[in-house]
Amino acid sequence: MKAPRPLTARFVGTIAMPGRYGDGRGGHGLILNVHRMADGRISRSWIQRLKIGGRVTHLGLGSYPVVTLAEARKAALANRRTVAKGTDPRTGGVPTFERAADTVIRIHAENWRDGGKTEKQWRSTLSTYVFPRLGRRSIAEITTADVLAVFTHDGFWSTKRETARKVKQRISTVMDWAMAEGHRQDNPCAALKAGLPKNGARTQHRRALPYAEVSDAVSRIRASAAYPTTKLAFELLVLTAARSG
Repeated sequence: MKAPRPLTARFVGTIAMPGRYGDGRGGHGLILNVHRMADGRISRSWIQRLKIGGRVTHLGLGSYPVVTLAEARKAALANRRTVAKGTDPRTGGVPTFERAADTVIRIHAENWRDGGKTEKQWRSTLSTYVFPRLGRRSIAEITTADVLAVFTHDGFWSTKRETARKVKQRISTVMDWAMAEGHRQDNPCAALKAGLPKNGARTQHRRALPYAEVSDAVSRIRASAAYPTTKLAFELLVLTAARSG
């Protein structure tokens, strides 16, 4: 089977048969759309087929001869490069929230020394609670009301308080990145406090062991059937009061 041929300037200027004509396999989705208007004249315009955010989209690139074949190819290549960088050419290069979040995660993942656990948690919570509402939105257009809707939907803020608190922090981090990159002037999470009920989640601490009983507790651990490494780790915790991090 022969590969589709690229368009030529002569073909573009003379074709009168209505239809869509692709610019070959290396044309970055560029298509010449030929249409017969009501008055009988032939209209030629440029369309580009792109996959943005997982969805196939057709972008208009202008009409021929105002936009020549060379100019349409240049625009198509620029759009393809923009998509490859994770941004949407329809928004002037401003990423969607999902793309922005992915960038933030990749930036911070190098410093998360927990074998990918934190990255997995970020992606899981954002995919579950945030992306369905904000994922495909331009990060420059998201308002405080949009973010608020994430937490009021299905009682998320009230029923899953600790998870909601972490999601709020993660959205705020993504918005801070967007501000630093010049994509927006404010962080919509800053005004959420007035719109959300006080998160009454309380940390339940374990009861403290009286100082006089610590020695007996360590002796019981040493004499237990636990793994040696578990015993040593427990004793290290007692002697140094080391935090889990």
